[in-house]
Amino acid sequence: MPQPLAPKGKQTIRISYSFLSSLRPLPAAVAQQDPQFLVYEFSAYWPSAYATTHQETEIKFPGANVPEYTAGVGGNEESAKKAGSKLTYGPYKNVAAGTTQTVRVRYEHTQPLIHVSRLERDIEVSHWGGNIAFEERYTIVNKAANLSSQFNRVEWAHQQYRTPETTAIKALHIPLRVGSLTPYYTDVIGNISTSRFRSNKREANLELKPRYPVFGGWNYPFRIGWDANLATFLRTVKASDSYVLNVPFLEGPKQHEGITYEFVELRVILPEGAT
Repeated sequence: MPQPLAPKGKQTIRISYSFLSSLRPLPAAVAQQDPQFLVYEFSAYWPSAYATTHQETEIKFPGANVPEYTAGVGGNEESAKKAGSKLTYGPYKNVAAGTTQTVRVRYEHTQPLIHVSRLERDIEVSHWGGNIAFEERYTIVNKAANLSSQFNRVEWAHQQYRTPETTAIKALHIPLRVGSLTPYYTDVIGNISTSRFRSNKREANLELKPRYPVFGGWNYPFRIGWDANLATFLRTVKASDSYVLNVPFLEGPKQHEGITYEFVELRVILPEGAT
């Protein structure tokens, strides 16, 4: 605590944490135009090392279509209350430390589950011309429901006008630092022209469109790169021959559905003679 808690005093704390790879599609394969349903299992009780006098667990879904959920805890169906896109378990009184109770929900979420199985990120510092070069090599996997039949490009074209929601990855949006220059986007075949770079004094956004829509179970390896002015990342230490390089550990796509990373390799390549 910032200050010791006085006897009989109270302190409100807020804790945020994330679970990775905790969702799975059910059914595991769907038709190209069908909605996707995800399953999430968790404990209705807060996983606390302390005895809890009062608690409740609230789950907010992206929509109101929740066809299945555990009715309640301990046979008490009234302990689970659903209202629109929100599901509440509890309140529960006097829960012993370490108590857990597994419950399960299944809800509609027709969005891709973007997972980066491997990212190799190179940052090359050059004293020639004061340039810093970034290159990132991705292997992206969509962990959404697989297709139950072969991909139909005609149906895909029609679907974009009728129901744009899809489990496929259609585009990636990568915000770069203001002042970034000369971006490129390639895959194993070569340069990909379906990209757009918007740069001005307030933003530098790289918008990518994969060579094909990436459906559930599909992989997509590609690489991107760009340059920037080294002076915006490097500064000298006063009265010494040392420098401080300040670069982000991770940049990459920013998607509203989120992205998980499994393996990241970061390499900083210094000029010859530097240590």
